[in-house]
Amino acid sequence: MDQDYNRPEFVRETIKKKPVNMNKLLRRTFLTIAMAVIFGAFACLTFLLMEPVIGNIINPKEIPKVSFPEEEVPVDQLLTEESKAQKDKEDQQAVLAEAKEVARKTAEESRQYEEEETSLQRYANIYEELSNLAANARGYLVTVVSSQEREDWLMGSYESQKSFSGLIVADNSQSIFILADMQGENADKYSIVFQDGSYVESQILQFDSQTDLAVFAIDKSALPSSIRSSVMPAPLGNSYDTNLLGKPVIAVGSPQGISNSLAYGVITSNTAKLQLTDADYGVILTDIAAYPSASGYLLDLKGNVVGVVLQKAQNESYGGLAVVGISELKALIAKLSNNEPRAYLGVRGNSVTRLIHEQMNVPYGVFVTEVEAGSPAMQAGIRNGDIIVQAGNISVSSFTELRTALLSCDPQDTLQVKLLRQTGNEYQEISTEVFITTTE
Repeated sequence: MDQDYNRPEFVRETIKKKPVNMNKLLRRTFLTIAMAVIFGAFACLTFLLMEPVIGNIINPKEIPKVSFPEEEVPVDQLLTEESKAQKDKEDQQAVLAEAKEVARKTAEESRQYEEEETSLQRYANIYEELSNLAANARGYLVTVVSSQEREDWLMGSYESQKSFSGLIVADNSQSIFILADMQGENADKYSIVFQDGSYVESQILQFDSQTDLAVFAIDKSALPSSIRSSVMPAPLGNSYDTNLLGKPVIAVGSPQGISNSLAYGVITSNTAKLQLTDADYGVILTDIAAYPSASGYLLDLKGNVVGVVLQKAQNESYGGLAVVGISELKALIAKLSNNEPRAYLGVRGNSVTRLIHEQMNVPYGVFVTEVEAGSPAMQAGIRNGDIIVQAGNISVSSFTELRTALLSCDPQDTLQVKLLRQTGNEYQEISTEVFITTTE
């Protein structure tokens, strides 16, 4: 069969789907998202930067103005003469009304104070009572003035004066006796000045060089008539009272080194000792400030004298005013007032306490720490370290008993003294006779 070359023929094509390139698609998707994020961040930043500018253009801010508070003009400057007069009348009425209100409130408050005593009033009342006790003490307080002729650098003479607080301690119906701490002062003449300013010339009746205490005697007929009937001895209390610790006290006389000064305080200790030759005295410590030239007396809340301010008893380590208990001085004061000589032994020492006795096995008595050269004690053979256990017929367990024994002796007496002396680990009993002499 012949082929027909003139017959048209068609090309047949088959369309096939192009395969998807997943890697390319992912790249384009990621690129689109990244561009969107960048565009958004840029748009946000642009908005934040431009917002204040656009806001100020649309709603411009007002700049705050500087201002000061206005001061009121006085009303008087704005009133006429007539209105001023009216204003003055109104002001007077207002002041009167205010005064009446204040008076009413004051009266009401006064009634309240009268009905119920406040804590402050109670506090004031306590000090008023203390002041009254101190005022009552003026009846038996005096000032002792010493006068001494001295020479200056140009050989000119002048009179030097010192003052000390004195206490009327006794009245024997003929004379009054005045006690004072003379602080080592030895003058040519003395004056006793009473509270009303009157004075009497006097001389020392007796002086104790150990304590510096002196007693003056004044005949009652020599007293000024203005005070003769009012002069009275001081009430002497009991300083041996074991309940003194912590009690309020009043220092009168010259506790601050100034005549007629006054101080309040409390007793802080009563165990200290003032060690002197042939005696040791109990010292009462207070929280009252101590002054170098202080003198005076300590009162309890009953107005009784419980202590004497002695300069020899003062010690910086105490931190307050120190006084010697009156009970330990009464026997000495009686000796001085009676113009009697005091016996002299010549020893210093300490009382053997219970603690020392138990811990160190030292017998009770007076442990001798010093024997004065040339004293009756030295001549009788008493030594340092001896323990005095008996003086005369008095058993000695502390210096109080030894002091009592000596006060009962007279000069020229012979005193039998029993003592213990350590030899090795034992104590040997020794008896000796002491020929007592006198002290100033």
